[in-house]
Amino acid sequence: MQRVRRYTLFLLLLFLLWGGVYLWIPRTLFPAPCSTLLYSSEGELLGARIAPDGQWRFPATETLPQKLTACLTTYEDKRFFYHPGIDPAAVVRALLLNVKAGKVMSGGSTLTMQLARLARGNRRRNLYEKGVEALWALFLETTHSKAEILNLYASHAPFGGNVVGVETAAWRYFGRNAAELSWAESATLAVLPNSPALIHPGKNRERLRTKRNRLLLALKDKGVIDGTEYGLACMEPLPDAPLPLPDEAPHLLERLAKRSPGVRIVSSLNVRLQKQAQDIVDRYARAYHSNHIYNMAALIADAETGEVLAYAGNVSFRTDGQRGADVDIITAPRSTGSILKPFLFAAMLHDGLILPSTLIPDVPLNINGYMPQNYTKTFHGAVPAGRAIERSLNVPLVRMLSLYKTGRFMSLLKNWGMTTLRFSEEHYGASLILGGAEGTLWDMAGMYASMARTLSHYRRYNGRYNPEDIHPLTPYPAGEAEPILSVADRRLTGRPALSAASIWFTFEAMSNLSRPEEEADWQQFESMKRIAWKTGTSYGGRDGWAIGATPHYVVGVWVGNASGEGRPGLTGVGYAAPALFDLFSLLPRDKWFDAPYDELEETVVCRSSGYKASAICSPVDTLHIPRSGNQTGNCPYHRLVHLSADGRFRVNSSCESTGQIIARPWFVLPPAQEYYYRNYNMDYLPLPPIKPECEQEQSRQIDLIYPEHNAVLYLPKGFTGEQEKFIFRAAHARREAGIYWHIDGLYVGETRDNHQIACRVEAGKHLLTLVDSWGNQRRIQFEVRSADR
Repeated sequence: MQRVRRYTLFLLLLFLLWGGVYLWIPRTLFPAPCSTLLYSSEGELLGARIAPDGQWRFPATETLPQKLTACLTTYEDKRFFYHPGIDPAAVVRALLLNVKAGKVMSGGSTLTMQLARLARGNRRRNLYEKGVEALWALFLETTHSKAEILNLYASHAPFGGNVVGVETAAWRYFGRNAAELSWAESATLAVLPNSPALIHPGKNRERLRTKRNRLLLALKDKGVIDGTEYGLACMEPLPDAPLPLPDEAPHLLERLAKRSPGVRIVSSLNVRLQKQAQDIVDRYARAYHSNHIYNMAALIADAETGEVLAYAGNVSFRTDGQRGADVDIITAPRSTGSILKPFLFAAMLHDGLILPSTLIPDVPLNINGYMPQNYTKTFHGAVPAGRAIERSLNVPLVRMLSLYKTGRFMSLLKNWGMTTLRFSEEHYGASLILGGAEGTLWDMAGMYASMARTLSHYRRYNGRYNPEDIHPLTPYPAGEAEPILSVADRRLTGRPALSAASIWFTFEAMSNLSRPEEEADWQQFESMKRIAWKTGTSYGGRDGWAIGATPHYVVGVWVGNASGEGRPGLTGVGYAAPALFDLFSLLPRDKWFDAPYDELEETVVCRSSGYKASAICSPVDTLHIPRSGNQTGNCPYHRLVHLSADGRFRVNSSCESTGQIIARPWFVLPPAQEYYYRNYNMDYLPLPPIKPECEQEQSRQIDLIYPEHNAVLYLPKGFTGEQEKFIFRAAHARREAGIYWHIDGLYVGETRDNHQIACRVEAGKHLLTLVDSWGNQRRIQFEVRSADR
C-alpha cells in the first residue's frame, strides 16, 4: 500500500511538473514577423517582402526536402530520429571531450535542444541554459513530431546576415527553392547555422568549403550518396553574394501584403503570362518615354472564373527617378474616358429604347452650358447607335444618356461592379459617359469579364441567368464552384441585369475595327482573332484606355502619367490599343460568342433609319433584333411625299390636279441633322423643292443648329481678353431659302446657302427669331453668362 502511495505521489509530482512546463513554454515558439511571399498558381515564387524587423524570414515550411533532412541530421544530430530530445551518448561524449581539452569544445546539443535555444532567443550558453534547453527539448518531443521539429529548426535557424530559415537561404544564395538544391548546395546550407558568418563573400571561403566537403564525405560513408556524386558535389563552387529575390509582380504583392502580411500567398497568376505581360508593358513604356509618358499598366484575366492571370501594375524599370513607377495604376481611380459607352448601349438595347442601328442625332448639343464634342470636332447629323459605339462618338452617346438618365445608368454601373461612383447624379450629369467619373482598371476589366461570362453562360443555362456571374476579378485561385446542373436551380433567374442579346449586339459592334486613327496592322490582327474591344481617352490626354474581351479572356491596358499630367496626342486607340493586341497575341485562339437566338426575333427594319420599318419604308432588311426591341416605334423619318408627274417638284392640290400627283416614300431628316448628314452620305436625297405656285407645307422648315432652345452660352474671349462674337448656325429644308435673323426683336442680318451669322450678345436671357422668305418662323430662348460666373 505504501509503495502504491509513493508511486501515486511520484506520478502526481511528475504531472504537476509537466503541467508547469506546459504553462511555462509558450504555444507560439517564434512570434517574430515573417516575410510576405507571393506564389503563382503553379507554385513558383513571384516575389517577397522583407519582414518588418528587417530580416528575410520566410514562413515556416511544412516539409523539408530529403537532401536537407539528410544533411542536417548527419551534421548536427546523427541520432535525431531515435532520442527523446536529449542524446545521452552525445552528452557523455561532449563531457569527456571538454574535460580532456580543459575547455568547452562541444555542447552535446540535439537538434531539438537547438530549436529550444532558437525559440528562447539564443541566450548566453551556460549550464543553467543547457538545463532549460534540455527540459524544453523533452517537452517539445511530446508535443511535436520529429518532422515538425526538424521543419521548425530549419525554418528559424540563422544562415548569415539577415537571412533566416533554409528556404530563405536557398533563394538568397542559390536563386531557387530548397527542393531543387543539389547535394553540395544542401550541404552548404546545413553547415551554416553552426557558423553563419562563413557565408560572407571573400571571407572564410576555405573553412566553409572544408566543412561542406567533410559533410559530403560523411554522407558518402553512410551510403547516402555514392562516390561519383561525392566527387561532383565537391567540385561545385560556393555561393557568392546574396542574390535578389524574384520580383515579378511587385504591385500585386504590395496590394495583397496589406491584406495578409507575413504569409505565403498563392495567387492566380500564370508565371509565363506574368513575365511576358510585364515585358510588353515595359517595352511600350520605353517607346512612349520620349513623349514624356512614363506609366503603363495591364492585366489579363480569365473571363470564365475572373482569375487574374497577369498583373502588371506599372512599369518595372527605373529611368529619370521613380516617375510614379511605384504606383499601382490598376487600383488607382482614373478618368474613364469612353470606356463606359458599351454599357449604355447594352442597357438601352436591353430596355428596348433603341435597336442596334437606330439613328441617333449627331448635331451640336448644349446642356446648360456643357457642349460635348466628338474627337474629330465634326458632326455627322445622325449615326446608327452601333456605329456610334464603333467610332466612339461623344455627342450621340450624350444624347443616349439623356434618354436613359444618369441616375439609372449609375445604378447599373454599380450593379456591374464599378466601386468608384461616390458622388450624386447631379455631380456627374451628362459627362458621366465621357469620362466625368473615375474608375479603376481593376473594376473596368472585371465588368467586361462579367459581360463576357453572362453571354457565354446563356446557352449553358438554357436561356436563364445566374446573378452570381456578375462579380469582380480575383487575384486568388477561384476554386471549384458548385455546378448548376438544372435550369430549375434556384440560383437561376429569367430577369437578367443585361440580356444576352443586348450584350451580344454590343460585342458585335465592339468587334468591328472602324476606329478613328485606325491602322492597317490591326486589320491583319482581325483576320487572326476576333475581339470585342473599346478604347477611351480622358480630357487633356491624361488617360489612354483599351479593354478587350473574348469568351475566355479579358485584357485591360492603361497608359498615361501617374502624376495626372496630360500629353498632347495621347489617346487610347493610339497608345493603349497596340499593347492590348500584343497581350492578346500571348493567349490561345478563342472562338466567338454564340448568338443568343432564343432572345432574337426576325424583324423588318428600315435600312436607312435602323428603326422597325413602317408601311412606307424602302428599302428594308429582315434582321435579327433583341426581342425587347419590339417596344421601339416604327421609323419616324419616312413619309409620303406628293410629287409632280415628272418628280421635279413637291406639289399639293392647290397647284396640281389630283390625277397628276405622284405619292412616293421619302427618307427625310430634320433640317439640322440633314445639314451634316448629307456631307457623309452621298446617297441621301434631299426633298425636291416645292413648286413655286403651291402653298407652303406646314412642317418645320427651319432648324437651329446652334444654339439650342434654353441653351446656356458663355461669353467668348480672345487672347487679348476682348469679347468675341458668337457664331449662330441654322439649317433650312430648302436650299434656296433665305433666313432673316432677329435677337430680342432687333434685326441682325440675312443669310443664304450657308446659314451662319456672327454677332455679339450681352449677358442675360434673349429671344432668337428666324424668319424665311415664306414667313416660316423658328423661335428659341437662350441665356448668355459671363465666363467668370
